[in-house]
Amino acid sequence: MIGGKVLDASALAALVGGRLSAVAWFATAEASGVALYLPTLALAEVRAVRPNAGPLLAEVLGHPSVVLGELDAAAAGNVVQLLDEAGVFDATAGHVVHVARQRMWPALSADPGRLRRVDPEIEIDLL
Repeated sequence: MIGGKVLDASALAALVGGRLSAVAWFATAEASGVALYLPTLALAEVRAVRPNAGPLLAEVLGHPSVVLGELDAAAAGNVVQLLDEAGVFDATAGHVVHVARQRMWPALSADPGRLRRVDPEIEIDLL
């Protein structure tokens, strides 16, 4: 795989909601070898607000382009520091920004404002 995108909760919600732009990214990722990194906090948020999306989320997690990213203690510490510096508390957005910075990949989002509050300079591909 070459490069990738970091999915935020809004991108995942758009995907399971059938939004055409998200579905197109998903299909293109597999065809072009682009990884779609899914932070666990983004997955947990979508599971919480869309409890009936379980089968669709299982399909997403089984997709060959999707990489599920855990939040270990070291990364959690980095996210807390990032949020403290930004003066906001949005753990999911912080996790997405942390991963995007670490991997030097753009985030994929339908709600870029959440990510911009954490890092105004983050590269975002808008759905």
